[in-house]
Amino acid sequence: MKMVLNDKTRLKVALMDDKINQLCGYKTNALMSNLNSLTQFGSVEVGWRESCGTTDLTHKVYREWKKILTMLKKEGIVLKEERIKHDNAYATISGGFWNSIIYSIVSNGKVV
Repeated sequence: MKMVLNDKTRLKVALMDDKINQLCGYKTNALMSNLNSLTQFGSVEVGWRESCGTTDLTHKVYREWKKILTMLKKEGIVLKEERIKHDNAYATISGGFWNSIIYSIVSNGKVV
């Protein structure tokens, strides 16, 4: 199921991406990329590294992604979240654990 976003949401996500790009020091546009995958294909897997002593950039991106999910819910879009169990249940070289969730569109908020 595909969804259509309003321009206001896309603008907010672009501004959030700009903030993340400044933190990273290069253009990632990870938030818009995730959102585009969700709108075009109906699902997206979002991953992050956790518990690595300091807040990893991937975790900062995930925190911003959670804000986008809140915006989508306010628009009436219903998503299913499926946490993925990774075989690497041990710390990475930097001391963190990898997590990810697949988000799938259940309802796009509009009666068809």
